[in-house]
Amino acid sequence: MSLIEVLPLLAINMVNVRYAVAGEPITHSLSPLIFALVHESLGGSGGDACPDSRSVAVIPAAVIENALAWGYASVLPNTPDWELVGSPLGKFRGNTLLERAVTAAITIEEADPRFPKCQSPTALTEIMPKGAESVWLSLTTPLKHQLSKAAVKTYDKSMTISSVNTLRWDGLNWWAATTDGLGFMVVAQAFGYSPAKDILGLSGGGSTARSIAESWSASGGKLVQLPCRRPLDNEGPWNLVEEEPTFVVDLDLEPQVDSDSAFKVTYRPMSGDVDSRIEHLSKIADGRWLLCAQHLQSWAKLWSPGCTPYLPSLELLMTRLVYAEAHLGD
Repeated sequence: MSLIEVLPLLAINMVNVRYAVAGEPITHSLSPLIFALVHESLGGSGGDACPDSRSVAVIPAAVIENALAWGYASVLPNTPDWELVGSPLGKFRGNTLLERAVTAAITIEEADPRFPKCQSPTALTEIMPKGAESVWLSLTTPLKHQLSKAAVKTYDKSMTISSVNTLRWDGLNWWAATTDGLGFMVVAQAFGYSPAKDILGLSGGGSTARSIAESWSASGGKLVQLPCRRPLDNEGPWNLVEEEPTFVVDLDLEPQVDSDSAFKVTYRPMSGDVDSRIEHLSKIADGRWLLCAQHLQSWAKLWSPGCTPYLPSLELLMTRLVYAEAHLGD
C-alpha cells in the first residue's frame, strides 16, 4: 500500500503507527526516506507483527520535550520543509515525491554486488508490548542525552551511558534504546574491521561516541581516546587503552561536515548517477551506512521485533537508498 493510500487509514486502523525523526538541525535528514523504504519493503510479508499504517514527520527540536509533545499530540506548531523534496512531509507535494522515490527504489530486488555483505540484526527476545497507539521516534543531536530515567523504560544501557537514539510509545510507556553502537559494529565488520584484531581510535565523547564505545568494548574491542572537545567519561563501560589505533572514527565533527577518514559518521548530499554513487559508497563507509544500520537495529530491538526476519539486508537497503536519493535529485 502506498504512502498516499495509507495516510487516510490512520484514523480507522486499530494500530496507528506514527514515525518521526527529531533533533536540530534535522530538515536534511535521510531518516524519513529510510523509514519509508523499510516499511515499503516489508509490505504484507511481516504479518500481524508489522505496522500496516504510518505517517512520517521531521521535528526540529532542541529540547526533548518538543519531540515527546509531537508523540502525544501528532501536531507541530510550524511544519518545516524537508530539504530532500523542498516541501513539508504530511503535505500532498512532500508525500507524493517521497512515495515516487520509494516506488522507484523498491523495484530493486537485489543488493548491488559491489556492496559488502552485512550481518543482519537479531530480534529482541522479549517482544515489546503492543498498544492501540504506537509512536516511533529517531533522536539525533542534541536530544540523545536529555531523557530522564524516570520518564522511560529501557532494557539496554542507553540510559546508563546517556545515549538514546530510539524511542517507542506503546500507548502506556516510552521505551528507550541505543542502536548507534550496534549499527556501527555491523558496518565496521562489513568494511573489514574487527574488535578481535583492530584498535578503534575515537575522537569524541558525546552520545553517539558513548554508544559506539560501549558496543565495541562489549565485543572485546580496545579503543583509544583521541584529542577532542569532549572526551569520554573516565567511568564508563569502555575498554580504553594507550596504544596505536588501527582505524579512526571522528565524532567531533559538526553536523554535515565532511572528514578525510574512510570511515565517516556524517553524510552530505550526493551528486552523479546511481553507478557513481554506488561506486563511492562501496569504498567509503559514510554516514549513510551507519544511519541505515542503526535504523534496522531499531526495528529489530524496539519498534517491531516480530518484523526482524522480514527486514531487508543492510546492503539491499543501501542500494535502494541510492536509487531513491538519485530519483529525488532528478
